[in-house]
Amino acid sequence: MEWGEIGVARARPSRRAADLVATQVGKPISTRAMEKTLLKDEDWASIEGRLCLVTDFVPLAKVENGQVLPVSSATPYASVRLKCEDSTDDITGFIGHKTDFAMLWAAFNKRTEVPGTRVEVRCPEELNPDGLGENEEVWLVWTRKNYAAAARLFRWFLPRLVVMVSRKGALELLLDREGRLRPDLKGETRFKAEAPLVTWTPAIMR
Repeated sequence: MEWGEIGVARARPSRRAADLVATQVGKPISTRAMEKTLLKDEDWASIEGRLCLVTDFVPLAKVENGQVLPVSSATPYASVRLKCEDSTDDITGFIGHKTDFAMLWAAFNKRTEVPGTRVEVRCPEELNPDGLGENEEVWLVWTRKNYAAAARLFRWFLPRLVVMVSRKGALELLLDREGRLRPDLKGETRFKAEAPLVTWTPAIMR
């Protein structure tokens, strides 16, 4: 299978984005740290639906005039370093779908709309050409369970990521020492922590 066929992996906020985050942070963090590499769907499935902090994004492809230019069909678009909910593993993931790469590129480098996705913003000025700020961080969720019914037959060729930008330290605020959602974080404080500043979702996902 070519890399382009592998779906892997930076107005008022929509409750959909906040709800997605809220449902992904309820499982305990394990105590054994290991190195883990995510290459194929079978590897990425180990973090299906889990919220992950992107600690490093290394593009291998180029972006010129808004076009993504891969090195070759056999080379991933990028690599990412992740810290994920319910895990203390040091995770490296390889991004093999152009849309997944474009969303991460937008989050880290030029915060604009991405073709083939819908973008939700907390306020209009969050879409800007300046990229990721010093007080912001990038989250992602890898999933193959949220496709619209008509797209499920083609799921092997579809993007897998939902990419979000949030305030720096927001993920740490959401979780207690065991990696579970803090029960004492409620109301407006919890919503502000959960609701990303910007969210990119593939258009073929619900």
